[in-house]
Amino acid sequence: MTNNKLTKGYSLAEMIIYIAILSIVSILVINTVLSFTRGYRDVMALRMIDHSSLDVMERITRDIRSATQIDNVNSVFGTNPGVLMLVSTVNGVSTVTKFYLEKGIIKLDINGSYFGPLTLFNTTVNSLVFTKLDSGISNAVKIDMTVSSTAGGVTKTKTYHSTIVLRGI
Repeated sequence: MTNNKLTKGYSLAEMIIYIAILSIVSILVINTVLSFTRGYRDVMALRMIDHSSLDVMERITRDIRSATQIDNVNSVFGTNPGVLMLVSTVNGVSTVTKFYLEKGIIKLDINGSYFGPLTLFNTTVNSLVFTKLDSGISNAVKIDMTVSSTAGGVTKTKTYHSTIVLRGI
């Protein structure tokens, strides 16, 4: 009679090695997924800032370029929060447009009536400063705006600057 013992299963040493390898691979996969998630949140926060800020800057730029004059009495220059009041006159009809910051939202009034918010609900404007530039020949408005947004616990902040010359008709 021959005593052939066949061993079935794994030894304790083999199990420890397999568990260690599996743990290392799992940690690497989890870290990669978390890194992609953080990157995605960063990108989303910056996208929200860019989308909201570019829409606001485009609207303000368009209205400044079409304005015939700046209402210096009711505008607030050089401080945060700034207020910009523009007057546009077309065919003898004047329109007064007001841009201002209230509770982190840039708002728009047209002829004294609230038109609506210009920024998106998921962004906050931290600073809005208008500066009037007067060369004696033409007027311009410099805009400095700082916007922040939070996406999944990640907060990003970005600052925008623009200078727009009144074309006037």
